[in-house]
Parts: sequence; structure tokens; C-alpha cells
Amino acid sequence: MNTLRQFVKKAIPAVIPRKLYLVHGAADHFESDTQTNCCNPDSRPLINIALTFDDGPHPEYTTLLLDVLQKYQQQATFFVIGEKARQYPHLIERIVQEGHELGNHTLTHSEPAQTSTRRFLEEIQETDRILEEITGGKANLVRPPKGKLNFGKLLGLWRQQRSVVLWDIDPRDYLMNTPSEIINWCQNYQPLSGNFCLMHDNHSHAIEAVRQLSECQNFHIQSHPVSHWIEKKPQYATRTQQACV
Repeated sequence: MNTLRQFVKKAIPAVIPRKLYLVHGAADHFESDTQTNCCNPDSRPLINIALTFDDGPHPEYTTLLLDVLQKYQQQATFFVIGEKARQYPHLIERIVQEGHELGNHTLTHSEPAQTSTRRFLEEIQETDRILEEITGGKANLVRPPKGKLNFGKLLGLWRQQRSVVLWDIDPRDYLMNTPSEIINWCQNYQPLSGNFCLMHDNHSHAIEAVRQLSECQNFHIQSHPVSHWIEKKPQYATRTQQACV
């Protein structure tokens, strides 16, 4: 990432309302962070993050990922591609039924530099229609392919009051070739409250990552949907099904 892009990525969240542009969640958004309380019965510091998954759904890997998320009672946000959602509507239904969140990742995941603003916004709208047909609701969160937006695309999304969601943690799982690589990354990851972690559910590495992070010996890592950092005072389900604010 060049210096100018880094500056813009850091500067925009400082001046734009959180509901319109997010790179990470506020570190103090969950009052229970780093405490031992009803949500964290063991001695590990509780770290609340958002696991986000792009480029699905995938008929094999998304299914397995949902299984492991359910096993560890983690909630995530799936930024789905419209064409794949149309192809695998049962997976979209399952994502919603199991308490996860949907985001719009355009219709085709076309190359940003080769996609006009008009075409980009059309792909967002078409994906909206697909998701609404499947779930009955609209996915307000948008993540552009590769996280790249020009001013026209960004302005078009803001005119629709859409929440643009990027990330501050990227293990680059799409470049990994073996399970040991994602395991090594997880073992070295030092989580901070409010991290938005980018992964992809069109291969197997995200599945192992969820397993490793959930079984972390040093931290109790709990994932929540991105929208919990937009809401003013969120409530979230715990492992004991108690409510903590």
C-alpha cells in the first residue's frame, strides 16, 4: 500500500461518521474487554473482534466454516459475491439463520481499476436484489473488491447511506499454501479489541484460523458482527447465553 493510500485510509475514519466508513471498531466499545466477568468465566483477557469473510459463499468451505463458527459460538460477517449467493442460496439462508451478518461484496468481484463507478453501483444494487430475494432483507454493509474505491464510488455509496467496511488485520490467507502457514499466523497474532480481521471463505485456511483463534491459550477471542460496532450500545450473546452490555 503506498503512502498516500495509507494516509487516506487512516484519515477518513477520523472525519467520517463510523456508520459510513469503518476500518476497525472502537477499542473501548465493549465495556467488558480485558475483564473476567459473566462473558469471560476463565482467566484469559477477553478480546472482542470482528471476523469477516470475503468472496463466498463456497459450497464446501463456507459449509465447514459455518460448522466451526457454530462449534465455538463465534459470530461473523460474510461479505458475499452476488453471483455466488444466487448459486448457493441455502448457504446465505444458513448464514443468517445462525446469527451471522451479511455484507455486499458486489455481483462479480470485478477488477476495481477496470470497473466504472456506474457499473460498480449497479453491481451493488443487483446483489442487494439477490440477497433480498433470499433473506427478505437488505445488506447495508459494503466491502469493495480489494478494498479499493475511487471518490465517485465512495460518494455513491454514502448517498445511499451505506456502511463501507474495510479492515485493519490481514493475514493474507489467500496467499497461503499449507495449513501450517495460517497456524503460524494465528500463534503470532496479538489481538486488539476492535480488530476487523479480513479472511476468505473460498478456501480452507479460514476454517483452521477460526479453530486456532478460538482455542488461543493467551486470550479469549470473541468475534461479533461488524454492525455491533455501529450500534451505540450493543448487546451480544455469550457462551452461557447471558446478556452483557
